[in-house]
Amino acid sequence: MSGENRMRNDSMIDNEIQLISVTIEGQMIGLPITAVRDVFAITRMTPVPKADRAVAGLVNLRGHIVTILDLGALLGSRTGERKSKGGDTMAVGVEWNGEVFGLVVDEIGDVLSLTSDSSEPMPANMGQTWARYTRRVHKLERDLLIEVDLQALLDSMTLQAA
Repeated sequence: MSGENRMRNDSMIDNEIQLISVTIEGQMIGLPITAVRDVFAITRMTPVPKADRAVAGLVNLRGHIVTILDLGALLGSRTGERKSKGGDTMAVGVEWNGEVFGLVVDEIGDVLSLTSDSSEPMPANMGQTWARYTRRVHKLERDLLIEVDLQALLDSMTLQAA
């Protein structure tokens, strides 16, 4: 392989963005794959009385107590109670400040390898929460995917008692 071709391939790797796609209230969201520890089904969750509406509950995940947060509530896209579609609740496991959290989502999609060429900055007319916690919008074949800045979202998290 020539030096020029190798350089082109290296820049393609540097230009690649890997996201796990999830759905919340019908909207496709992309989470950076580097922030995701695992994906798991929640069969039983213990509610936390008087907790912030973003706290869905607690689960025992492989012997560890994990706080489960509703990603839709954190982003302000879920205004009411999360609707169960039957079956297990799905969550994405992330680590933040040395603690593991589960982020409840409506559906888990695929790991997508995208390039920055497929994206545009967030439109200026987005709501304040979305503008603050998202990086860009990716144009997919049939949909748009909003890339969430998970670190910024979790860093700003201040949960209030209900």
